[in-house]
Amino acid sequence: MNTYYATHYFNFKNIGVYLLASLLGLIIVITIVLCIAKLQMHKKLQDDSLTTRKIRRLNREHQAKELTVIESFFEMVFASTSILIFLSLYYILDERIPAVSVYWEKYQDLLLLLFLCFSVILNGWLDIVLVPLEELDSDQKASIRLVSTFYIILILLYIKFIYNDDNYDSLMMYFITLAVGRFIYFDFTMHDFLSTIHGFVQQLPLLILMGAYSGFICWFGFYSGFLLTSNGVIVSTLLAHLFMICSIYILDKTKVFRLLL
Repeated sequence: MNTYYATHYFNFKNIGVYLLASLLGLIIVITIVLCIAKLQMHKKLQDDSLTTRKIRRLNREHQAKELTVIESFFEMVFASTSILIFLSLYYILDERIPAVSVYWEKYQDLLLLLFLCFSVILNGWLDIVLVPLEELDSDQKASIRLVSTFYIILILLYIKFIYNDDNYDSLMMYFITLAVGRFIYFDFTMHDFLSTIHGFVQQLPLLILMGAYSGFICWFGFYSGFLLTSNGVIVSTLLAHLFMICSIYILDKTKVFRLLL
C-alpha cells in the first residue's frame, strides 16, 4: 500500500497537471482581487477636484493596498496549511499507527499542545522565510489567523456531515474554544473585544476567496484522481494546500503578480 501511494503521488505528470491547476486557480484569485481594487480606485478618481499630486498619492496608496490584500490571502493559505499539518498528524497517529495508540491515549492533550506549537512555528517560517510578507503587521496576521481557524472549523464540519465522520468532533470543539478565546478571555476589555471583531470582519472576505480556491483545488484533485480518499480526506486536503503553497512560492519568486500591480 505504501508503495502504491509513493508511485501515485510521485508521478511527475500528475504532479505537473495538479500544480498547473493550482497556479491557474491562484492567478484567478489574484486577478479577482486586483479587478475589484482597480474598480474601487477608478471610482475614487472620478472626483474632478483631485489635483495631480493627490492622484499620485492615491495611486501609491492603492498599490500598497493591493499588495496588502494579496499578502493577506497568502497568509490565509499559510495559516490554514499549518493547522492542516497538525490535523493530519493527529489523524495519522490516531488511525494509521496502532502501535502508538496506547501512548496517544495517555499523552493526547500534551501532543495536541505540541502540535499546535509546531503549527505556529511553521506558520512563522512560511510567512517570514519562505515567502516574506512585508506589508502585514502583527495585528493583521493575528486577524487572518483567526479567520483561518473558522476556515478549519468549516472543513471539519464538511467532513463530519458529508462523509459522516465523527472522528474530529473533539478537535472541532478544540478549535471552537480557541476561536472563542480570541474574543473573550480572562482580562479582556470591551475595546479588545471590539478591536478583535473589527479585525475579523475586515479579513472575512478572505474566507470566501479561500473557500472558493481550496474548494476548486480539492474538487479538481478528487475529480482527476490525484487526491485519494483512501488515505483520509484531511490528508488529501492537506496535499491540496501544499500545492497551493507551491503555487504561491512560484508566483512570488517569479514576481508575476507584481507586474499586474
